[in-house]
Amino acid sequence: MALIDKASLLMVPSTYEAGKLYNVLPSGNRAPDSTDQNSGYDQTRADFDFDRGSNAAASRINSFGLIEKYRENLLVQSNQFDTTWGKVNISTTNGQEGYDGTNNAWKIEGTGSAAFSYLLQSESNNIVKTRSVYAKAGSVSYLGIWGSGSNFGYFDLSNGTLDNISGSSAITHSITDVGNGWYRCEFTTTGSTSSFYIVASANANGTSLSTGDYIYIQSAQLESGLVATEVLTSGATTGKAGVLVDLPRINYDANGENGSLLLEPSRQQLFNYSEYFGDWGVSAGTLTANSATSPEGVKNAYLFTEDTTTGYHRFAKNSGGSNSTKTFSVFAKWAGGSGRKWLTMDNGPICYFDLENGVKGNVGANCTADIEDYGNGWYRCYFTHTNSITGTLYIGSSNTNGGAGNHLGNGENAFYLYGAQAEDGATYASSYIPNHSGTGGVTRAADSCSVTGASDVIGQTEGTLYAEFEIGEDNAHFFLYTNTSNAIYIQTRIGDMWRAYVINGGVYQVTITTGSVPTSGFVKMAFAYKENDFALYANGSLIGSDTSGSVPACDSYDLGLGPYGAGFSAKQTKQTALFNERLSNAELATLTTL
Repeated sequence: MALIDKASLLMVPSTYEAGKLYNVLPSGNRAPDSTDQNSGYDQTRADFDFDRGSNAAASRINSFGLIEKYRENLLVQSNQFDTTWGKVNISTTNGQEGYDGTNNAWKIEGTGSAAFSYLLQSESNNIVKTRSVYAKAGSVSYLGIWGSGSNFGYFDLSNGTLDNISGSSAITHSITDVGNGWYRCEFTTTGSTSSFYIVASANANGTSLSTGDYIYIQSAQLESGLVATEVLTSGATTGKAGVLVDLPRINYDANGENGSLLLEPSRQQLFNYSEYFGDWGVSAGTLTANSATSPEGVKNAYLFTEDTTTGYHRFAKNSGGSNSTKTFSVFAKWAGGSGRKWLTMDNGPICYFDLENGVKGNVGANCTADIEDYGNGWYRCYFTHTNSITGTLYIGSSNTNGGAGNHLGNGENAFYLYGAQAEDGATYASSYIPNHSGTGGVTRAADSCSVTGASDVIGQTEGTLYAEFEIGEDNAHFFLYTNTSNAIYIQTRIGDMWRAYVINGGVYQVTITTGSVPTSGFVKMAFAYKENDFALYANGSLIGSDTSGSVPACDSYDLGLGPYGAGFSAKQTKQTALFNERLSNAELATLTTL
């Protein structure tokens, strides 16, 4: 019999939905029937409840190896242009052949002689946003997408080219051929706006349609960020997808493999506009939006190009924050510029990162730094400064490891970048927290994952608690408990000892604190308990044992602090299991061998 067949609860992060992470054993937990022959299964699922509050400021690496975020089409009735859309000098007729082979497109047709012919829907936000709509020429061929005021972008649907763009809030506009005369037209702006306009015209000046003139449109979208993403059709409420509120974050590696449950404490992202670098102060170079495909899998990465002057080739932004310890991070990819493979990150001391080979270089005083491969030439570069006196981050280019910041530029492309992050008081970089707002930081709430009322899957007089997880700077806890006076748990973090505890009636029965935890990576721990017979194993070896102590009754299991509250979880958990028996030491060694 395989060891896992003995389990009463097994969580492998694969089956989940909003607010729930499922115990994957058939019909829930295994339990003997009335004849004690194991011929039936108890139908209690013992599933985990997952919570992150009403918080969408989170991301994960999905099964395609790409950063996935929360997405929302902020429009309602996004393809029902005869409902909540205001109409000026225009009529709408549905049932037209669309870009996607359906008959869900709309004909919008001029009805009079007002200054403009347009559809309108109100919006209220202060974010970097992209408005998009699919369009096809009819008797006329110009489409305009407007924000509030005089911010607009125009598109020539006769040949798929860009026309006028205007406005102090305008960032960029683009047009993509999707076949059969259809184009997806996008217009990206920043700042506070209150309206989304779709304008039909016979020219790039937006002149009103004559009666009977028309174009075709389909699937309007308003979303945060620098580019339009996959269509989210909304109805009476906005369309949502991606890392939803309370959705467990199953995190994969850059190859889309090795899924783990991502559990993190609350963190604040201090940078506003975390993907928009247009408001960073630039010296001796240029930043160009939407120049390459980012780790998100869409073309929303910036390009930094040196000029040919002598100076500091860099850009900077102040994140604020009051703590002397700060952690900064950014995603970067070498753009192939001659001798410019070194990225510098500077908060006083300078840290260097080799973007060609994916290794860190010199690390400044009072700093720790590292670089992480995100695939396709992308790396996440991050450093922690423990003696920071300013929240300003400088990101720049260098021709050598430790090279002078003040140098003669070569006029070539240096690197692409995406997703800057500043975390005040943090000793390590947490997962990316997107922030498209222009009004300050955003907080990702702590992840919480637990199952209650589960006494039937927790061994009451003997049992084994097992977990495979990634260690981090914060304490990782796996807690069986009824309350603070009755608990069984394991705990560890980088640079600490392996730990296991048993509390019964408020009295510590077992305290195992010994050994040395690895400095990085995943570990496997198992703690077996039975009256006067306790053993802690980690990575295939016996860590400690105890031959004296009693066992408390427990009815809950928490991947965190248990009766002490949420947080302080393992960074990522690949698997956890409970057994209603005290496994043998040989079985514990097998179970925990890496």
